[in-house]
Amino acid sequence: MSDRTGQTDRGDKPPGQRRSRAGDQSRRTGANADGRTRQPRGDRRRQQILDAAVELFAAKGYRSTGVAALADRVGMTAPGMLYYFGSKEGLLRETVAERDRASAPHAGDVGTLSSLRDIGKHNVETATLVRLYVVLGAESLDPDDPLHDFFVERYETARALTRELLQREYDEGRIRADSDIDQLAREIIAVIMGLEVQWLADPERVDLETSIRDYIDRLCRDLAP
Repeated sequence: MSDRTGQTDRGDKPPGQRRSRAGDQSRRTGANADGRTRQPRGDRRRQQILDAAVELFAAKGYRSTGVAALADRVGMTAPGMLYYFGSKEGLLRETVAERDRASAPHAGDVGTLSSLRDIGKHNVETATLVRLYVVLGAESLDPDDPLHDFFVERYETARALTRELLQREYDEGRIRADSDIDQLAREIIAVIMGLEVQWLADPERVDLETSIRDYIDRLCRDLAP
């Protein structure tokens, strides 16, 4: 029904308007479907960027790897690549988080002192990720470096977990009563990290798997009651 001005009241919508709303609904449905399609594609692209960052940061370090080189590796523009992470530093932080995710399945494998002998084998199998941490850790000695606090906490966590392991061995009578657990924890981390650096620098002459295994076996013998 129309009033005297010729306008249509709320109960009588013109056919054209009804068609328009139906078209809007169709467009919304199409947009949602397209969004669902874009999401997996965006996740795959993000993972490609992270994989490239792991390789380049491990090879050249964070400071020596330009955004342009990273973008070129994945066939994107620099702004397009940074869209996923906000900034190069954001990508850096996600890269170390990616390394942690890759190592997570092995985090609970260490339960005794003797089980540390398998760390070398695992590190050889994940050589790029080990190199990533060695290179980024060396770049993070200055308190102003983006990952300085991350690595300080990381090393303390490693020492704390090793102390916990040694304390358990002590409580169960598998190491001598006069063992200095704090010092042993620092020593074990230092030896493993030092061997990693030597292996990365000269893999032909430094057998990481054998070196760590022999060191832990000798330590177990020396600490036995």
